[in-house]
Amino acid sequence: MKLSSVEFPGGRKVFAQAIRGIRRKRDLKTSEVAERMDLPLRTYELFEAGGGRLSPDRVRRFAEATDSDPFAIVLSIAFGDAEFAIACADTKLALILVMHLQGFFEDRGSDLAYLDPPNIIGAFERIFKELGSKLDDNEAFLQRWFDDGPARSASDRCPFAASAARTDRYVSRSR
Repeated sequence: MKLSSVEFPGGRKVFAQAIRGIRRKRDLKTSEVAERMDLPLRTYELFEAGGGRLSPDRVRRFAEATDSDPFAIVLSIAFGDAEFAIACADTKLALILVMHLQGFFEDRGSDLAYLDPPNIIGAFERIFKELGSKLDDNEAFLQRWFDDGPARSASDRCPFAASAARTDRYVSRSR
């Protein structure tokens, strides 16, 4: 099935916002992305505007050209929110999820048919709750760091800095 045959309300507009947003996030010109995708500039501009032929291969080529997440781009259309693709450009969240899903299928094959939806839902709820906690921990860490400012030593802010300092002292003593 071609991606263009799947219609979502405002899908092309969301797609265009996602593509343009990722390109801008990467601080790339349209001509640079067109060249990386091996497309004429006008064809790329039409693609970025959400027009023309929209295919999984072209989305993949764009993702490779911009080091972004092709599955997040496609899912942003389904979600109706370009920000999802932009937010996943660096983390590759959707790509990682699909890779694990593919590995699970390769391992379990058609036995997937025997999974109960409540078990699947519960598993994903646990995963996303844990990821949310990681985000909360990161946010709290950054907030403390900014609140305390540069007055604190690097070893107070980063446990790796403290261990590196200990290692430096050990190395200098052993010379």
